[in-house]
Formats: sequence, structure tokens, C-alpha cells
Amino acid sequence: MDIPLLAGDGVGPELAAAARTCIDALNGAVNAGLTLVDYPIGYRAYSESGDALPEATMAAIRHAPATLLAAISTTRCPPPSPMGQLRKQLGLFADVRHCVSSVGSLRPGVDVVMFRECSEGFLADRNMHLGAGEFMPTPDVALSVRVVTRDKSERIARRALQYAREHGRRKVTIAHKQVVFALGCGLFLECVREQARAFPGIVVEQELVDSLAANLVAHPERYDMILATNLFGDILADVAAAQVGATTVPIVNANDDTALFCPTHDAFDAIADRRVINPLPMLRTVLAMLQWLSLADAARALGRALADRDDAALQQSWILPDGMNTEHVTQDVMRSLSGAS
Repeated sequence: MDIPLLAGDGVGPELAAAARTCIDALNGAVNAGLTLVDYPIGYRAYSESGDALPEATMAAIRHAPATLLAAISTTRCPPPSPMGQLRKQLGLFADVRHCVSSVGSLRPGVDVVMFRECSEGFLADRNMHLGAGEFMPTPDVALSVRVVTRDKSERIARRALQYAREHGRRKVTIAHKQVVFALGCGLFLECVREQARAFPGIVVEQELVDSLAANLVAHPERYDMILATNLFGDILADVAAAQVGATTVPIVNANDDTALFCPTHDAFDAIADRRVINPLPMLRTVLAMLQWLSLADAARALGRALADRDDAALQQSWILPDGMNTEHVTQDVMRSLSGAS
């Protein structure tokens, strides 16, 4: 199975090297059968070819079951954003983030999957056929258009419910604000309820988004899966991630055929090539990809190896503590991986 590997910018090449070391070890330990193939993206690609998202990269992603992305210096790339282009051109309509407690987490016992529709809603760059969904009719008035459609609401509902069934999740909570957005949230709720009829084993509840945000902090153990429209899901995902440590939560952007996996951090250009970036978020991103691809043996082996890293400071920091470097931490995990397999 060929997997495009997009090293990108800043610390991206260091993280890509960690991912390659990990995949090589998994191929040897459990015969994972994966091959990482390098493709350019981001500012480095732009400086070399004039295109931050070359067509060859896009073509490879289209035909791959999954893609690993390390980091992009988005602010250095001219618009449009490579990430925005990826999501829009590939139709990556589902943003999925599994927030689960680990060593050093602010809250123990959290295990919630955030499922967010990200192809419409308040995303001004992709919710209109032409132009943007945010505009100013006068210098003193700014309007932002929210788009909620039946077909895309049904699509994200089906995908979330399928995910719940496939991963043994028993409850999906819909975030909404129907008391204010009677039409938009009302349509979304209606679509999810209609799709839920085909999944009788899954409990579907609904909760006002402000109450849900408060309870996600006070009582995160109440939630199994949360399904939301774009803006609500964006905010709630960060709230959930804060409970467990943002470094532990990879981003998964998916359509029905492929998925893009990346850590939540940026390119950290200022520390590039210093070998002090923590590789664990990238290795967790590899784990998320293995789980998504149903490569159970490889996921189990890597999961156990990552669990062996029980240093709380290391688990919860983007930058490695003094005296550690990226390659050494990666190699330590790989040694644990060999034992776990």
C-alpha cells in the first residue's frame, strides 16, 4: 500500500523522517506492508516550483487510501492556502479528532470522538459557488453567511454513524443552537435524525452547544461521540483536546475514499533543523492512520509502544525537554515497538 508522505516546511522533514522510521519498523515487526512515497507541498514546494500544491502531489493523494502530512508554513504560502485547497478539491468533508486521555492529561478518563462537517457552514472560502461567504456591503457592515444543506448534512451524519458502528461507539450527541438558528440547526438535526433510523443500536441525543461546551469541561466522561456543524465542531474539538493535551490529538480530514492525517501543530519554522521537535504527535498521527486503515496488528504494536512513553512532560509538549532530540525519542519508541510486537 503506497502512502504519500508530505514533509512540507519547517520541522516537517524531521517529523517525516520519524514517520518513515516508524513505518519501516512496523514493516519489519508486523509486516504492515506500507510504503511511504515523498511528495512536495507548502512553501518549500512553492519556492522550488511556484506551486504550493503541485498537481503531482494532488494526483497521488487522490489515488491513495491515506496521506501523511507533517507540517505546512501556511502563512508563508501565497493564497489560496494549500490546506484549504486540499480540503476543497478532495472534498474532505469530515474532520475527525479522537480525544482520549493519556499520561499527563489534564483530565483522566476522557474518550470522545469529535465529528465535524467541514465543507460548508461558516467556512467563507468554500460555502459559495462563486466568491466568498463573507462580505461587506458598506465599510461599516460585515456579513457572514452560514450554509447548511440537506445533502451534506445527511452525508456527515451517515459517515459519523457508520464510524460509531464500526468503532463500537454507542452514543452520538448532536451539538446545536436551534433556539436561535431554528432553520439551519433545525435542518441539521432533522437530517441526522433521519439517518439515525438506519442505525438502531446507536443512541442519538442533542444538546445546546453552549451547555455542551460547559459539560465537556466539567463532565467529559458523559460523551462518546459529538457531531457538529463546522464552527461549533471547530470550537468543541479544541475544548475536548484541551482536556487531554493538544499534542495527543491528530487531525483526520476524510471523504468516502481517502483521508489526510496530520498533527495539530504548525511548522515551527524557528526551530527547524534543531532536532528538538517532539516526534510523538507525528507518531500518534501514524497510529491514527493505521487504525483508520484497519491495520489492526500494526496499530496495536505502535499503540503499545507509544503507551510505554510515560513521561508526562514529554507527552504534553511540542518541544522536547533539554537533553532530548527528535531521533533519539523516535528510536526509543521503535525499540518499545519491537518488544510490543
